[in-house]
Parts: sequence; C-alpha cells; structure tokens
Amino acid sequence: MKFVIKKITCRGYSLVEVLAASGILLMAIGAIFSLSYGTLSQEEITRKLARGYCFQENAAKLYYLGLEPEEIINLLPLDKRELELNLTNSYKVSVNDVEIEASSVSVRIKNSGRDLPLIEVYRPTTILD
Repeated sequence: MKFVIKKITCRGYSLVEVLAASGILLMAIGAIFSLSYGTLSQEEITRKLARGYCFQENAAKLYYLGLEPEEIINLLPLDKRELELNLTNSYKVSVNDVEIEASSVSVRIKNSGRDLPLIEVYRPTTILD
C-alpha cells in the first residue's frame, strides 16, 4: 500500500490587497463617525430650540395671566448660559371698556446666535368705574 501526500498550494493575500482592504474599511468607519457626530450635533441644536420655544410660550402665558416681566424671568428656571429671555416694555391700547396691555416675548439661544420669532402677548383688563 502506497500513501501519497498531496501537495496543497494555498495562495495568501498580498500586501497591496491587505492595504487596499484596510483603506476601504477605514474610510467606511470614518464616514460612520462623521455621520454620528453630525446627528448628535443636530440633536443638540433641536433640543435647545425646543427648550427655547417652551420657555417662550410659558413666559407668554404667565404674562397673559398678569405677572410682570421681572417676576416671569425670576420664576422660570432658565439656564443663563444657554438661553436669554426678554420681554419688551408693555404698551396699552383702550377700546371702549377694555384696556389691553401688550408685550413681545423673545428668546435668544446664545451658543448658536439664533433668535426665535417674537410672540406678541395681549392681556385684557376691565376698567371698573
């Protein structure tokens, strides 16, 4: 009985093929990190905008209920590093027996430099004789 050992020839990858595959893999990983960073920064901006709109609407409601601008600014839990809330000086308009006081509420997001659109707030008061 004769035993014959077959010679198996295996071919490995060349250095150029390994470097090309590594380069493609690194570009894919870089693209993934770039997209994730962009997504996280966009989420942060959206969170700040949502907080700004929330504070602006709450300040408008509190003004409508009769609080003064200084009281509103002290009452709301603002993060002074992130948001700046401003209420303009109020002005009055009289129509028959109703006196209307109006003011504008604005919010500025400090790090992005964006100003949210102004909200005009009117609060009616009845003149009693």
